[in-house]
Amino acid sequence: MIESPALSWMLTLVLAGTAAWFLIRGVRPGSGGAAPGAAERISHVAHALMAAAMATMFWPMG
Repeated sequence: MIESPALSWMLTLVLAGTAAWFLIRGVRPGSGGAAPGAAERISHVAHALMAAAMATMFWPMG
């Protein structure tokens, strides 16, 4: 847990943006020709979940 609320918010926003980017990459159809394979989509969604989980680590839980 980070003591500075400003730093917590900044890192949470960075990780939320990262999670959104990976989630969009995982669910949208491929661009520029070939669509990504199932393994690549699963990897992107897993990275989105990991970024969301990491963002929760900056805040106290109860």
